Amino acid sequence: MKILIVILLAFVPFFSFTQTELPDTCFTEEEVYAISQTLDSLWLADSLNNAIISKQYDLIKRYESIIQLDSLQLTYQKQQVELLQKNINLYVEREKRIQPKWYDNKAIWFGTGIVSTILTAKLIVDVVK
Repeated sequence: MKILIVILLAFVPFFSFTQTELPDTCFTEEEVYAISQTLDSLWLADSLNNAIISKQYDLIKRYESIIQLDSLQLTYQKQQVELLQKNINLYVEREKRIQPKWYDNKAIWFGTGIVSTILTAKLIVDVVK
C-alpha cells in the first residue's frame, strides 16, 4: 500500500507541471470597437424591450380593470333581468285578480233586471186580478 502511494506521488509532479500554451487574450482595436458596438446595441435593445414590457404590463392592468367592470355589468344585468321577470309575474298575478268574475258580467245583471221587472209586473197584474 505504501508503495502504491509513493508511485502515485512520484508521478504527480509530472502531470501538474506540464505547460500548456495559453491563448492570446489581447484584442485588436477593431475587435474592441466591434465588441463595444455590440454591447451598445444590446443595451439599446434591452432598454427598448423593457419599455415594451412596461407598456404591455400597463395594457394588461387596463384589460384586467375592464374585465372587472364587465363582470360587474353582467352581474347587474342579471339582477335587472330577475327583477323584470318578477315584475312581469306580478303583472300577470294582478291581471288574474283584477279580471271580472263571471257573475260581474253586465249582460247577466241587465238580463236579471229585465226578468225581475217582468216577473214583478206579472205578479202585480196577477194580484190585481
